[in-house]
Amino acid sequence: MKNLNTFLGVLLFTFIAIMLSTPLYSMPNFARKYNMGCSSCHAPIPKLNEFGFKFRAAGFRLPDEIGKDITTENLGDYFAGRIQSRYDLARSESPTGIVTNTNQFTFAEITLYPATGAYGKYLSSLIEMSFLPDEAAEIENGYVKVSFGKEKQYFTAKAGIFHPFEGYGASDRPLGLSRPLFQTTTANFNQSTAFKPWGYDQTGIELGYSINNTFIRATIFNGIVGTTGKPAQGGALNKAKTDLSYNDKDLQLTITQILADNGGGITGYFYSGKVDLNTGLTGGTDPKLFQNSFTRYAFYASYPFQNALLLGGYQKGQDDSFNKTLKTKGDTFNSNGFFGELDYKVDEPIWLGLRYAQFTPAENISNNKINNVTGIVNYSFDNGLQLIGEYNYKSSEKGVNLTQKDNSFQLRIIYIY
Repeated sequence: MKNLNTFLGVLLFTFIAIMLSTPLYSMPNFARKYNMGCSSCHAPIPKLNEFGFKFRAAGFRLPDEIGKDITTENLGDYFAGRIQSRYDLARSESPTGIVTNTNQFTFAEITLYPATGAYGKYLSSLIEMSFLPDEAAEIENGYVKVSFGKEKQYFTAKAGIFHPFEGYGASDRPLGLSRPLFQTTTANFNQSTAFKPWGYDQTGIELGYSINNTFIRATIFNGIVGTTGKPAQGGALNKAKTDLSYNDKDLQLTITQILADNGGGITGYFYSGKVDLNTGLTGGTDPKLFQNSFTRYAFYASYPFQNALLLGGYQKGQDDSFNKTLKTKGDTFNSNGFFGELDYKVDEPIWLGLRYAQFTPAENISNNKINNVTGIVNYSFDNGLQLIGEYNYKSSEKGVNLTQKDNSFQLRIIYIY
């Protein structure tokens, strides 16, 4: 009853907000500042078109505004907020036939974006704080960025906490609620290797170079605390001084080439890092941790055709294993994954999506593939309200003739102002 009351309360709040707002003034802060609609940057929300990607890349300003003072006195131009609630319906069947059902209304989160936008001639910032029920605030983004140069050729630098990378087309935020498997699933030989390309908001420094439609970004991250599966952001999320990777840093490189507006482009991705994992040994003199030196290579491509957008991607990974018998680092092993997706615009506010994804956590182990089919409905109103429905069927091989089967449906109600 508590969850149902929360869900109905969110619906009531959303309805009142819509009734009291107009399409012109219920846009997020960037749209308010430039007096534009959501479709100026998105195709559809949350995916970015060419204009939106370049606006973000230049530091939340038009590229020809680099070097111009665009500070405003309207505080609403630097603040946005988002509220989300969800409904989940799921059925899981274990390899032994045990069935588990889920039927839940839940409050997802409130997200605030204070002090977000461009200041003066070169500076910008993004602060994204999410609040979940009974949990402390989570900082998903908290960085300062500087952009300098010309409209067609400029440099950027940012420092703080930020999302892994800023993609376009197939590497951009998805049409639905979930990302392809290889972005959100860890490699696994005999244990999780902790790292996944998406899901960790890390502390780091990023340098960028943009020329025409080519965008190059090189990032140094503080890395992951493998024993807890958390990014080493600072405070309580610090690596221990006794960790093997205490002073090591991770390196990421992305290169994006825009080919067409509305999501046409290619992106190359490379990540090299080190993370400390448990050995599983319990003897008094046995090593408790070993250092996994890992790499990830990925390639994304997408292109629009009339009302459709075709997307795809492939990733290859390499990790270290641990040999418990020899009590030392063992052989390396590989993982791989791919996805293909079709997004289709039925009408201006209605998009449909269909994705197939596969991930192999360890290539040298048979019968451990994960397959995922995703169906998406995305409906964006022109006043901040958005409805996203997503169905997922996932089958996970657990050995010979053993399969975990998961069917799930989620409806997300989002309102952003």
